[in-house]
Amino acid sequence: MIKLSYKYKLLLSFTATFAVFAAVLVAFEMSHEQSYSARLLRERLQCYADLAAGIMERDTGKVATKKIEHFVTTLPDSAIRMTIMRHNGRVLYESVRNHPEKMDNHANRPEVIEALTKNDGYDIRESATMKVEYFYYAKSYPHFIVRVALPYTPDIRNFLKPSSVFLWFVLIVFPIVIVMLIFLSDRMGKSISRLRTFINEAERGRLSYVKIDFPHSELGEIGRKIMEAYKELDEKGREARAGRERLLKHFQYFEGGIAIFNDRREIIYANPRFTQYVNAILPNPTGDISTLWDDPAFSPALQYVQLNNQTGRTPSGTAPVTRFTITSGGTHFSVQVLIYSEGDFEITLYDITHAEKNHVIKQQMSNNITHELRTPVSSIRGYIETIMECKGLSEEKKMYFLQRAHNQVLRLTELIRDVSIINKVEEAPETMTKEIIHPAEIMDDVLEELRAKIEEAGIKTESLIPQDTEVYGNYSLVYSIFRNLVENSVRYAGQGVTIHAECYKSGDDFCYFLFYDTGKGCPEKHLPRLFERFYRAEEGRTRELGGSGLGLSIVRNAVTFHHGNITVRNRKSGGLEFLFTLQRKPLQ
Repeated sequence: MIKLSYKYKLLLSFTATFAVFAAVLVAFEMSHEQSYSARLLRERLQCYADLAAGIMERDTGKVATKKIEHFVTTLPDSAIRMTIMRHNGRVLYESVRNHPEKMDNHANRPEVIEALTKNDGYDIRESATMKVEYFYYAKSYPHFIVRVALPYTPDIRNFLKPSSVFLWFVLIVFPIVIVMLIFLSDRMGKSISRLRTFINEAERGRLSYVKIDFPHSELGEIGRKIMEAYKELDEKGREARAGRERLLKHFQYFEGGIAIFNDRREIIYANPRFTQYVNAILPNPTGDISTLWDDPAFSPALQYVQLNNQTGRTPSGTAPVTRFTITSGGTHFSVQVLIYSEGDFEITLYDITHAEKNHVIKQQMSNNITHELRTPVSSIRGYIETIMECKGLSEEKKMYFLQRAHNQVLRLTELIRDVSIINKVEEAPETMTKEIIHPAEIMDDVLEELRAKIEEAGIKTESLIPQDTEVYGNYSLVYSIFRNLVENSVRYAGQGVTIHAECYKSGDDFCYFLFYDTGKGCPEKHLPRLFERFYRAEEGRTRELGGSGLGLSIVRNAVTFHHGNITVRNRKSGGLEFLFTLQRKPLQ
């Protein structure tokens, strides 16, 4: 099936319309001409009938018949036929028959019937008497009917036939009109076709690539205005859609739960985290979070909304907002309700459990630090006051007290260093740079730095970490891992033990390390808490041996910083064993 362009469709429509109009006009004109010719013929025959009727009204009998016969012979139309009859159809006179009384009754002739009802009438038919086709005209008078007829000859037919001049005029004008219609269709079709092309491209989402040159016409101007308006609306629509998408993505990955409700408390939008938090608060999980309004935990929000959503504004003119806290199953949520000016409102939920725990932990750590600082500071003060107040102290005693004060200073320095490391790992991990590190070199550096303490304790060391082993991380933290593990063994494993370190596996993403000593190990009840800050398995003995109580906590935090994991256990053959992993390469 051939698909025509709009221009050709328009041309065909215009052409068809003009053709129908011209055909109707020609038909009307020809019908008018034919009617006019017939009227002229009827008027001529009516004139003959009126003259004959005048004779019949003045004279009667044979006198009238003679005069009618003479009148018929004097008419210019020699072939004229005249019939005079009563209203009942009986023939009184017939110009082509001598004995009219013997003729059939004419009451049933169409022209006679019409004359009786409309005063005059005409018909074209074959004569039953003469067997010749006639044009009949009949007119009714008060006492009789006069019928005049002419043979329906070719001359009469041509006279009644409409003229073809107008038809030829239309046929001549038609091509001119077609040319004009082609021009008009082209101008209109271009504008509309290009506008259609623009709309189709717009529907396909290719509006930005559309460049259409509309014709310089009224329709072209309208097309340009429509295109400009559409492009402007499309641009604003894309900006609105982009903004909505950004907002939805923001809500999707928002750290808190957020939901928007209308003024009838029907939900408009809720992100997944809001649904999760609401189900954590409600006694029974549900997919219909609108049930939150039935839970007492959200009654402050309900009351606040009912109180303020009538106006949507506080007396100060700012949007009404309130905050409160919900605690459920050990989880703490901060709730914020914000009411918009149109009566809609939003509820935001934040899980503040971790923050609360961090607050408690930091408070505990602060108390522990204060406690840990108090002992060395008090000891240093006591040693110095003893030296200052006792004038008769020997040099040996003075050196003894100074040495003890120095040891406490070292312990205090170690404590401050360890606290600084933990705070930096927890509070600002993003500030710590990462690079490729060789754990074998770090282990060698640690053993060399602590060699004096190791030899004093009679400890043997075994480092089986391959030199080509690489991890991706922070040098200071990896160093702290191995140093604190070695120091822990030196302090608590005992005399004459062996310290062993190795990398027993290098995977695609992680390196797997083993560290142990052959000492006495640790009571099982203390193992779960060894990585806690300031936790000491044997309080008194630990203080004597030194240490801040933060070493293993630093180890755990440093391993976690490198996306690893660490576990501790007692070896079957004796001693304490640590298994941990370190990141080998940047995570994708």
